[in-house]
Amino acid sequence: MNEHLSLKLSNFNLARFMLALLFAAACASTASAQVRPPELKRQNEGQQRQQAAQNSQDDDDDDDGEVFATPAAVDPATVLRKARFVLVRSDSAFISGREVEDSLRKRKEFQAWGMAITRNEAQADLIIEITRRPLTRRFTFSVIDPRTLEVVASGKTRSVLFGKKIPNKIAEKFANRVKVHRPYQ
Repeated sequence: MNEHLSLKLSNFNLARFMLALLFAAACASTASAQVRPPELKRQNEGQQRQQAAQNSQDDDDDDDGEVFATPAAVDPATVLRKARFVLVRSDSAFISGREVEDSLRKRKEFQAWGMAITRNEAQADLIIEITRRPLTRRFTFSVIDPRTLEVVASGKTRSVLFGKKIPNKIAEKFANRVKVHRPYQ
């Protein structure tokens, strides 16, 4: 009987050990999920470069009377009205930026406004960032002014089994946000 009891205890200890390992693995995966997304890393790198450039200018400054300022925030309506080049980024494996680009190009409004798709971040007037919330069917997008990193428009949509595809929905919602400030006829 002692042998039977010790076998049960060793199985119990083994089960506890396995649960502890699973818990540790789950905690490690959530910790790695809290790492900054690549966009924020790029923004921080850009800000660090600007600060370094400004510090080097301060060291070499001979009081030429030049004043360097960061770009001022602009009215979102103005940004949407004047935008010509659009860059699309997606961090989801379920939707690619190229699919959204194709859907945007097919829209009459996009063509009428004279907008174009670019892959050059320096040339972009607007950046559309697409994300998907984990374990959901909800996709969100943010339209960002790359000069000020200000969000000028945003939206969300859900995927359905037999409905419009997500790239078409995002292109439609983007066009609807821009239509408010840039009428289409």
